[in-house]
Amino acid sequence: MLKSIFVAGREVNYPRNDLTISAIQDISQTTIIGSQNANVYKGGVRFILWQSLRGFLQLIPKLIKRDFDFIFIGFFGQLLTQMIAPFVRKPMILDMFVSAYDTLVEDRQLTSNKSLLSRLLFNLDKQSGKKANLIFVDTFAQAEYFHEEFGIRLSKMKRVFVGCDESLFHPLPERTESCTVLYYCSYLPLHGVDVVVEAAELLRAETSIKFKIIGEGSEFGKIQKAVQEKRMDNIELSPPVSIEQLPLEIQDSLICLGGHFRASAKACRVIPGKVFQMIAMGKPVIVGDNSANRELLTHKVDSFFCEMNNPTALADAISILYHDNTLRTQLATGALATYQNSSNSELLKSIVQENIIEVLKTQI
Repeated sequence: MLKSIFVAGREVNYPRNDLTISAIQDISQTTIIGSQNANVYKGGVRFILWQSLRGFLQLIPKLIKRDFDFIFIGFFGQLLTQMIAPFVRKPMILDMFVSAYDTLVEDRQLTSNKSLLSRLLFNLDKQSGKKANLIFVDTFAQAEYFHEEFGIRLSKMKRVFVGCDESLFHPLPERTESCTVLYYCSYLPLHGVDVVVEAAELLRAETSIKFKIIGEGSEFGKIQKAVQEKRMDNIELSPPVSIEQLPLEIQDSLICLGGHFRASAKACRVIPGKVFQMIAMGKPVIVGDNSANRELLTHKVDSFFCEMNNPTALADAISILYHDNTLRTQLATGALATYQNSSNSELLKSIVQENIIEVLKTQI
């Protein structure tokens, strides 16, 4: 049987890592290096640096022994790829789930694109992509970006949708009395919570429509202040809930907002993880109209598309779905079918496995 090593810059139980670990365990005897964390969404730059260094140190004896057929470097793995590459001649497979440069420089704008740090991050992505034998990405739109920005060959990148944990996210009996429009996020700029709030303001006259926004993050204070100053009693701002509680919140909603709603470049290249959770539960979902979402979804078949960064378009979409039970039912049925046919866990795992085996064949 094949032997593999899995190592990552984030927790091994992060949903993306959990999926890929499960995939490679089915085809190889896998040594897993890394830690688990009950709060897997709280990683940061320092955490990733520490996890990467600790993972590399734990990996050294394995590298010396060389008793493996391939190394799978999970999310976030660019730094680990750079550290490992000089010592490995076996295939390195990288899950380039996010770009360090894109996330910190272009999206969150934590440093200038002319700074030394931005150049280091750019080269980290570029060199990692060059050294990996196979790269997994979550959308074709991301692959195009990596190709154009970092010169990574398109043929080296394979798409694996994000998916979700189906033991948690699956159809539950609908609460027919619900009038809630649900959105949950970590209040990052690309999420466009302000767009949701402005849409809710436009719908204040429809007093039966209630918004619930779950989460916390960098823009929470600004959003909370706006809601309070405008005395928007149709919005409930709720603290984060556990991943186990989230399906119940989705079940209790009438309409789910998948996003992303801010029209940044990154927001247009990714399918939010919450979208997979919502459609796996067979809920009517509103998403931003962009190329990434269109890789998975179809307007008025399994979801409702609206123009990004446009509160009026979002308000109109919510109003249409709220008043059209037939359309909501149609979208809910289509959403579940799309999830089961295009992004269920077994299908995603098979894509990972098939591409790994293909790469290993070329190394013989």
